[in-house]
Amino acid sequence: MYSLAVSSLLAASIIAAPVLANAAGKDGMIRQTASTNVSETVEAFKKVLENKGATVFAIVDHAKGAEKVDLDLSPATLVIFGNPKIGTPLMQAAPTMGLDLPLRVLFYEDEDGKTQIVYHDLDAVAAGHGVPADHPALMKAKGAMKNLTAAVAE
Repeated sequence: MYSLAVSSLLAASIIAAPVLANAAGKDGMIRQTASTNVSETVEAFKKVLENKGATVFAIVDHAKGAEKVDLDLSPATLVIFGNPKIGTPLMQAAPTMGLDLPLRVLFYEDEDGKTQIVYHDLDAVAAGHGVPADHPALMKAKGAMKNLTAAVAE
């Protein structure tokens, strides 16, 4: 009996591990790590977005901005992107979703030199706008964000 319970718990842990890796932290953000530097990861992400039919609206290189005012900042780039097929239904559900759309992902170099991939937990964002967790457009947006970032993560 004991070994069956332990085996079941172990199996559940193994199955849940990939899900937990994308679970939001206490700060409402989802984090992943990439094996390439920030610049390479951003370029790869842009290609993934292009291949999936998403539009890149802006690339914000925070380190270059800091450099312009004689300050140092480790590589940090924000990619702002979207797809009206996903975003429009979210705004139809709650027009205030426009405050958090288009979507954005931050790529930055941490203190260990690793590239971090970070984005807001869409469940928390949508809840703040009154969009139900089971809304089809939200489910689609969450799946897209997870797949897009996983394509460039370790």
